[in-house]
Amino acid sequence: MKALRIAIPVLLLTLITACGGEKAPEPTPDQAHAIEGARRIRTMEDSLFHDSAGFDPRGAHALVDVYLAYAKAHPLDSLAPEFVFRAANVKRSLRDPKGSVALYDRIIRDYGGWAKLEDVYYLKAFIIDTDLQQTGEAEKAYREVIGRFPNGKFAADAQRMIGLLGLTDEQVLERFKQIQDSTEAANAKAGVK
Repeated sequence: MKALRIAIPVLLLTLITACGGEKAPEPTPDQAHAIEGARRIRTMEDSLFHDSAGFDPRGAHALVDVYLAYAKAHPLDSLAPEFVFRAANVKRSLRDPKGSVALYDRIIRDYGGWAKLEDVYYLKAFIIDTDLQQTGEAEKAYREVIGRFPNGKFAADAQRMIGLLGLTDEQVLERFKQIQDSTEAANAKAGVK
């Protein structure tokens, strides 16, 4: 038993020194501030999005403010564009499409190399189309998606959306019915069920 009490600390010491045994460096004050800001955002998101009482507009506005404050305080942090993106999505939920589009434009301007940039361009076009109902501007925005990301995941969708611009809801439903009917007819001809 005595050998075991000696062996465990020796084993732990061996593991610690084998792994480098070095303590992680202390974060800089700016890094500590960023970590605390990200924790605060996470807590607010959990509270807002997991609350069974329903959507809380005041909480959503507060969350947008915290997202944007984080991005302003830490513009070079990898989370900054993500938080501006989330703020844009919350703004849309708050029925503020102009505010949402303005934030998407901010991402395009300030974070031109961000991995989700294609999503930003498409969502901007979609909001201009569906929420703001600005047909001419929506067409330009959809064409920008196609021009910038011709082989991207939204190029075909953007092209289809251009074809639907200016149509009433009834006309859109009729167009989809025609597409479905032609697809079913082609599948029947090919013997596909």
